[in-house]
Amino acid sequence: MSQDVRVPYHGWSERTRSWRGDVLDVVAEVSRSDSFILKDNVARLEERIAAEAGVRHAIACASGTGALQLGLLAHGIGPGDRVVTPAYSFIASASTIALAGAEPVFADVDEETATLAPESVAAALRGGGRPVRALLPAHLFCNLADMRALRALATEHGTLLIEDSAVALGATIDGRPAGSVGDLGVYSFFPGKPLGGIGDGGIVLTDDEEVAGRVRELRNHGQDRAVRFLYHRLGVNSRMDEVTAAFLLRRLDRFAGVLRRRRELAQRYQERLRPLAPALRTPPDGFGERSVYTYAVRAEDRDALRAHLLGRGVETMVHYPLPLPLQPAFRHLGHARGDFPVADRLARSVVALPLHEEMDLETVDRIAAEITRFYGGTA
Repeated sequence: MSQDVRVPYHGWSERTRSWRGDVLDVVAEVSRSDSFILKDNVARLEERIAAEAGVRHAIACASGTGALQLGLLAHGIGPGDRVVTPAYSFIASASTIALAGAEPVFADVDEETATLAPESVAAALRGGGRPVRALLPAHLFCNLADMRALRALATEHGTLLIEDSAVALGATIDGRPAGSVGDLGVYSFFPGKPLGGIGDGGIVLTDDEEVAGRVRELRNHGQDRAVRFLYHRLGVNSRMDEVTAAFLLRRLDRFAGVLRRRRELAQRYQERLRPLAPALRTPPDGFGERSVYTYAVRAEDRDALRAHLLGRGVETMVHYPLPLPLQPAFRHLGHARGDFPVADRLARSVVALPLHEEMDLETVDRIAAEITRFYGGTA
């Protein structure tokens, strides 16, 4: 990174400064315990997250992507199945479907929230070909998918609803915790997430006793939960370690404050940047029930804006510069530019601004002032 960057996008040094004592403590505790993987800390974390999400079962694993993979496999999704998923999202929303042997069926996203558009899902469900086995919407940035409409579509067509809520721990949808609205949900504990760990980690959420049992076996090579080296099915190695779980338990004690601060920062951006519309479009208003992972705006002349900000020491990030159907990994599905017009527009215009709970409001004001100057306004 250039030495001229005074406001890095991730800001790891600043945001992790308060973590360091906890990191040293949990490493020392676990090293003395002789318990390293899927032990007491993991069990306590599962109990805490299940209570937080309002579900019967939370099963910890090695990453948010691993949680999606385990959820699909536990529901028996595989070769011959089709799963509807957003054309604009992080690749795990689609790659886990393909790696399970199923076919990702891409649908366009909503212009305002960048999440799976119910009308596009309805069109995919009406389309020809084999029946759809599941819908897999993803909450994105600080926005929540329209789960009420998607649930109605899933019920009407007899499909599963798998909720990629990797970024949404702490958010609520119609009074219910995000992650608990689908037939199965997931959270990610990647360090950049609101409840970030010191490495990768994830968790599967379900009320289904049998699905939970399968996930617990699948995350540990398919091994019986009581008899070692007895395998009922072929699984994967997607286990959570005790250091990660112990650290997340400490972070969870302070999580309410983290959510409040992220919402406050997002609201400050919103107030400063909303007047720049339509040249710059902010997310939908109302952060009170949302978990702010990333504050992403849509900008005319995005590349020039990014260069302007970088020249003044502010680093930004593009999520995501190429819609999933156009990625080389999915070229075999035969999609072309224009098949998903909203996803195309978002890929050309979305830019994420720095936001983490250790930032101060004055930094947000400085960034907003530079964006205002770029668009010819008075800061």
